[in-house]
Amino acid sequence: MGFFDFFKSKPVNDQDSSEEPLDQQEATDKIIDRNLFVKDGDAGVSLNSVTETSWQRVFSRIRKDYETEGYNDALSTADNKYRNDNLEILKLDLEADIQEAEIDIREYLKEVEFHISSRRKAELFDLVEELESKKEVCLERLATMKEIKDGMANNTGTSRRMELAYIRGFNKGLAALTMADVINKKI
Repeated sequence: MGFFDFFKSKPVNDQDSSEEPLDQQEATDKIIDRNLFVKDGDAGVSLNSVTETSWQRVFSRIRKDYETEGYNDALSTADNKYRNDNLEILKLDLEADIQEAEIDIREYLKEVEFHISSRRKAELFDLVEELESKKEVCLERLATMKEIKDGMANNTGTSRRMELAYIRGFNKGLAALTMADVINKKI
């Protein structure tokens, strides 16, 4: 048997012990539960997490599809305590991302300030202006992180999107359970 013969389909023998016809058996063999290998909406990890900066991950976390996550959670555990615990976890995850972003931005700011000082001494004024521009961007990002943290504390602002989407999805899941288990039940 050659290497390429391995990939060719084998002829059907009359002595095949399978009771199903080959086409039906192949179709059955190809059906694999997707949930065994893929989890949709993985807990905060995006495909771009390797290329995203820490402050970009904050916004990716806020924009994530929490409605679907809430819906699936309601189908698995229809309990308000479970919902509230998950909401708290979402907020804590966002807070951790914000803290990481603030640390990264502050470290970068220190580096930029050092370069501004040393390049100013070397009279590289165009470079100093560019570095000061970078510093302004970082200060604006820090202010944005502070706004998001304040919004979390006051239950307002952009971070509220996560909570609203999760609750909406969870409530949809509860409604779906009621429809399937009670309303549409044949008596």
